[in-house]
Amino acid sequence: MVIEIVQREIATRNVGYIILRDCPEDRLAEGLNKGMEKLKKAGAQTVLATSLPEGEPLNPGPVGVWRLTHAHDIIRLEKPLTDRPKPELKLTLRPLKRAADDKLYLELVNRAFQNVPNAATQRSADLRRQNHRYSLAYRGDQLVGACELDLSEKVPELCSIAILPELQRQGLGRSLLRTALETLGGKPPACFLTVSTGNLPAVSLYESEGFAPTGVVSSWYQVV
Repeated sequence: MVIEIVQREIATRNVGYIILRDCPEDRLAEGLNKGMEKLKKAGAQTVLATSLPEGEPLNPGPVGVWRLTHAHDIIRLEKPLTDRPKPELKLTLRPLKRAADDKLYLELVNRAFQNVPNAATQRSADLRRQNHRYSLAYRGDQLVGACELDLSEKVPELCSIAILPELQRQGLGRSLLRTALETLGGKPPACFLTVSTGNLPAVSLYESEGFAPTGVVSSWYQVV
């Protein structure tokens, strides 16, 4: 059994995470005890837990002194790139080239994902991942959003698209999604992404654009 305790989101979101890897059912309470003790001492107001590989042993209900309530799933969606509609609104993607661009990107993404389940607060170090493409999205000279693509594999991953909160629900998310897929060119056969089922607007957008579920990556439970 391996217990991964994630504290980095306590300072920004008051949330701590427990990831149990290859945990037998008879040691589940032990793993939760260790994680809860450390996260509560660190000041976490909410604790979410998952078990990997997915399937066992977490289920809703009591575990020792704790009770698990299903919060949401992280699901994988995939879209073949044979059908890519044109963006309804013209957006321009600009790569991050300067420190000022990095700052704009981080501020925008963190604002946009502040209330999204299981979203991680982005930091400067997160912008240095190999084979990742980070872009700011502009409508004319107006900054409206940002996106991240992982080009490491044959099937690229759309890691995120983000629209400034005050500009959401104006069709910009759909246009940014289509623009990001256009930049992939004609070689990749498909593109995939992961999204929380708790982020209903995003799930609805992706499915309306032809992304279909291919499986559950992880199931998350609130521990109280």
